Amino acid sequence: MQAAKKWTVVLLMLVLAAATALAGCSGSNKEAGGSASDGTAEGGSAQNGDGGGGSKPTLKILQTYAKHNYDTPVTDFLEQATGYKVQYDMLPQDNAQDKLNLIMSSGADYDLVKAGKQDYFRFALNGALTDLTPLIDKYGPNIKTAISEKSFDAVKVDGKIYAIPDMNTSYVGGGIMVRTDWLDKLGMKMPTTTDEFTAMLKAFKEKDPAGNGSQNIPFTISGTVPLVDGLLGAFGLYNAWNPEDGKLVNRALDSKLKDYLTYMKSLYDEGLLDKEFATNKEETADQKFTSGRAGAEYVPWYKIPNLDEALKKNVPGAEYAYIPVIAGPNGEQGYGVGQGFDWYMIVPATAKHPEDAIKYINATLEPNTFKEMYIGKEGVDYKVENGEYLPIQPAFFDDRGYSSDYTMGRDEEHFQDYWQARLRKSDAMFEAFKQINDIDDSLKKPDVLGFSTFLPKLAQDSQKLDNMVIDYSVKAIVSGVTDSGLKDFQNQWLQAGGEAVTKEVNDWYAQQQQ
Repeated sequence: MQAAKKWTVVLLMLVLAAATALAGCSGSNKEAGGSASDGTAEGGSAQNGDGGGGSKPTLKILQTYAKHNYDTPVTDFLEQATGYKVQYDMLPQDNAQDKLNLIMSSGADYDLVKAGKQDYFRFALNGALTDLTPLIDKYGPNIKTAISEKSFDAVKVDGKIYAIPDMNTSYVGGGIMVRTDWLDKLGMKMPTTTDEFTAMLKAFKEKDPAGNGSQNIPFTISGTVPLVDGLLGAFGLYNAWNPEDGKLVNRALDSKLKDYLTYMKSLYDEGLLDKEFATNKEETADQKFTSGRAGAEYVPWYKIPNLDEALKKNVPGAEYAYIPVIAGPNGEQGYGVGQGFDWYMIVPATAKHPEDAIKYINATLEPNTFKEMYIGKEGVDYKVENGEYLPIQPAFFDDRGYSSDYTMGRDEEHFQDYWQARLRKSDAMFEAFKQINDIDDSLKKPDVLGFSTFLPKLAQDSQKLDNMVIDYSVKAIVSGVTDSGLKDFQNQWLQAGGEAVTKEVNDWYAQQQQ
């Protein structure tokens, strides 16, 4: 694939529009009213060179939208640690995709741009990016140490590397939260099977341990999550695409979807699942749990701080915990876990300082620099006890509250250990996270597509197809599951792009098995 300095020819008007696209979107100007696109950063001069003599250029980095600006202690630390001064700009909150396309097509002079998976591969395939392979070989020893060969293989296009991948954290994202004080009052243990889960909900309904009367709700969810992590695993539906007989099968076509929906329908019919779930917003379901009306709810662990505060305020003495794992009728159990990358740091083909961009990232990935950038100084921002990194409040979040936004590639071997310090923003959240993730690794089922290369049909249609599964699931739980209805839905899903996506996904999967 031939690289090009510009991959789209645009009219002069388009170029001029790009120059103003970021007006008001600067994230790093130290003085109010500073320009985000004048080529200079406020607040000081660039420090001297990298060992080769001369001065280092000010680098321009385009970030995704954030509510904060980049005038933070992390910016100052990285400037001191790397010798590079950086001007940060942000995409706007609205129409970010259009602005990014405009900027990339009009030859903006950013040295680094943070992009998502679809954008990365699209830009790479259109010759809009700098081939980083020789630059990493020459200037990136820390990059090559920090980032695994597996990660780089996942981002290669025609054998070349056009991005520094920023690996995400792989964990169970949430599960079914249960009022354990209700269980204690009823003399029941935490359920471990779908039969025991049903029995627990029946006890919540019939014995009403909180004395809610007609307001009692055994189990609530929102209409956007009829596919409940934990219960899905009990039917072998861990991820959107699951291996079966040497192929990847989407939940929409999986025979086990009918079993799952039939089980959820039985909960609904018996009054064990919230009768209003289909119209519940997430906030509505949360309020039913935190007000003391609901005995169980699907809860992502990141919601715990607010949930914990509201529940303790509304129901003093209330206790809760995640159901660790639920086994289904055939003994299947577990959770889907994500893998892959949060972001891709790319160097546009029009960048003025591609070598310095890689030198800068390499400097940030020096092991001690990365650690201090991410969690600060030991004894000031964090402490280590029993091998765990504990934040020192309030210094940790004052100094490193936004450090995740600065990563451009991660120390993959140590990152998750450092990351757990951030979970301790709330003790309740940290304990819940540990509980739901303290299960055997065999019960954590990685998303097979997490490290896939760019799959254009999947990228184009996945959201639409996923929404079709959600909408059908809600209707099936409320109105019932029939063979003819399921078949009609599957045909619609295939015709809406599912057939082409299935072929594309499995063509890729077959290559991985060779």
